[in-house]
Amino acid sequence: MTIKTLFVAPYEAMVNLIEECGKEESELDLHVQVGNLQHGVALAKQAEAQGFEAIISRGGTAKLIAEAVDIPVIDVHVSGYDMLRVLTLANDFPRKKAIVGFSSITQGAKAITDLLDIPIDMYTIESEDETEELLKRLKQEGYQLIMGDVVTFETASRLGLLGILIQSGREAIFSAFKETKTVSRWMLKSRLEIERLKKILRVTASDFMVVSEQGEVVYEQWKELETGPWAELPLEADLPGTGSGREMTHTTDADGNTLKVTRTRITVAGSVFVVCEFARLHGTRAAEAHESLKIGLPAPPLVIHQSEAMNACLVLIRRCLSYNHFILTGPAGAESELIARYIHFHKFQGNGLYASVKASDLLGLEPETLDGDIKTIYVHTLLSLGSGKKDKLWGQLELFKRQGMTVVLPVMEEEAEWGNRIYGDGVIRIHLPALAQRKEDLKELVTAFLLHFNQTLGTSAVRIHEQALSLLAGYAWPGDVEELKALLQEAVLMEKGYVLEARLIEELLARKGALPAGLRSDLLTGSLEHIEKKIIEKVLEEEGFNQTKAAKRLDINRSTLWRKLKG
Repeated sequence: MTIKTLFVAPYEAMVNLIEECGKEESELDLHVQVGNLQHGVALAKQAEAQGFEAIISRGGTAKLIAEAVDIPVIDVHVSGYDMLRVLTLANDFPRKKAIVGFSSITQGAKAITDLLDIPIDMYTIESEDETEELLKRLKQEGYQLIMGDVVTFETASRLGLLGILIQSGREAIFSAFKETKTVSRWMLKSRLEIERLKKILRVTASDFMVVSEQGEVVYEQWKELETGPWAELPLEADLPGTGSGREMTHTTDADGNTLKVTRTRITVAGSVFVVCEFARLHGTRAAEAHESLKIGLPAPPLVIHQSEAMNACLVLIRRCLSYNHFILTGPAGAESELIARYIHFHKFQGNGLYASVKASDLLGLEPETLDGDIKTIYVHTLLSLGSGKKDKLWGQLELFKRQGMTVVLPVMEEEAEWGNRIYGDGVIRIHLPALAQRKEDLKELVTAFLLHFNQTLGTSAVRIHEQALSLLAGYAWPGDVEELKALLQEAVLMEKGYVLEARLIEELLARKGALPAGLRSDLLTGSLEHIEKKIIEKVLEEEGFNQTKAAKRLDINRSTLWRKLKG
């Protein structure tokens, strides 16, 4: 079975190369036509009407075609090889030169020119209509060599500029062929899978519905219940988190019977939905309690523990997994829920559910109202409890432990309020070290957060400068790891490059009053050796001019400290 594919070549010189590459491709029924931009769109629409299954094109033409048709459109990306070939041609040209084109060309080009330090200016256009006016201005500014796609090349030539067409090579075309086959196979399998799942749902699933972010019911199925009991249930996709957890709530049907509703947030093709599963509850007062749980099935949590303090904490946890009551103490912001998830995963080896519940909500819950698969309960927001309710909470925890659940309670810096309760024989106390006690973990924590923000927020920074890391290491972090994460989030949103520089970190710490006034203005002036010496002198001053302590804080030996001060 072959895939009927139209290749819309934006320039004539590309045809021979496409046909040569096509001879080595047996899975595509390949047809080639020449058409740039709107002409290419017209060809694509005609091909769609004739039953073609996929279209391949390049750059701005591919972008316009993708907006006009409903079949897969594969873009022949400008590869690094293509760009290097053009830049090699242009590198020795002694006059002013620029690359002009859509972002699909300029973004890749800028990455290469920045890395190789090639002096070529970059101009990105949004539509072909901008090209002529831009090139006229560049000509007036003394530019003589212009590189770009077909429109750029033709316009430059017409204006008397030297133009170089950025052409796609064999590797880019073969890559497009491969992507076409992959996408087409995936679409065929997806269509079959959708039909298969619909039939399976009709046989196996009970009462549920799928709700869009706007509260619209997009799919529903009812078996045990006669209709959807959702008139007063908040259905909008407003669940917190990223879709890795569930929320359990309760409602009533038309007859006043209690129903358990499990709401799960999912994301499909960038759109958010909530799957609402309904089941009858018997013999429970959960409906009156109006409680809610956030329930997750966590993967092994990443706990960074290069430091001796954090490693000792984890070793103690693993030695005490036979216990079912853990008290977490330490500074606020010390990742207590991450540690609770660590306890859950290692105690139950990934089996069973993990529930995070507010202390005030827990008071209204009875063990039999919870899903039988819940193995660990993390109780948070203890500050919301008055002193009189703490005895009641402690008694409630005993009920859950009798049902075989493990309880994790983060009292953190509130030990005095809990009295002798937390020192019972059946209770294991785990002290979470402050970030100031685990400076060896700082670099890995920063790296982990940079990766997290890069993946979740699309930020560009992937590395931190050593001077910036030194500034972070010198701060006390009263808000502990959560404060570090918040500062780094602000930093990566401000930083447009790939590296977090010391000046930006200095600015953010200065807002907190975290940098000595005498250092803020001139910390980064002078040579690297001079900057390093100033930092060492400041640390030495803070340590009461005790060279042993200063060397230990800076993670160098005393002889190195002495040499750098004398240098």
